[in-house]
Amino acid sequence: MPPRPPPHDLDCARYGGREAELRTASLRLLHVWNVLQSVGSVVTMLDDIEDIAGEHERSLTAVAEQVRHEFPDLNVEADAAKSMSVPAVLVEASRHADLLVMGGRRSPGFIGRTLGRATHSLVHHAECPVLLIPRNDTEHRGES
Repeated sequence: MPPRPPPHDLDCARYGGREAELRTASLRLLHVWNVLQSVGSVVTMLDDIEDIAGEHERSLTAVAEQVRHEFPDLNVEADAAKSMSVPAVLVEASRHADLLVMGGRRSPGFIGRTLGRATHSLVHHAECPVLLIPRNDTEHRGES
């Protein structure tokens, strides 16, 4: 059975799909994974890093397949990247995009509706318009 796409990722991809259709453009789904996001557990993760990267790629593939199903006339590309700087990869991607759609993805424990580091960097440095898709309140409550 194929993996089920994460709901928030799928919502963001759908926004991107709708915008791409309106603009008669293609859609590039980009999932950037920061290898160092869990610094305290990286050493124990090193043996499993390829498995973890594979999970990220499978999740992205599931989202891409669903979007292709829902938008059959849309050209959809899916790219996964490992990087030590998520904002740098996204800003670079913005140089080749008409619109960048980004979903909010904050770590548990944050209070209020602040922007995360990657989102904050992207809003300030992107070279195209940025559409931010926030998580809904029930998702925020489930994270804390």
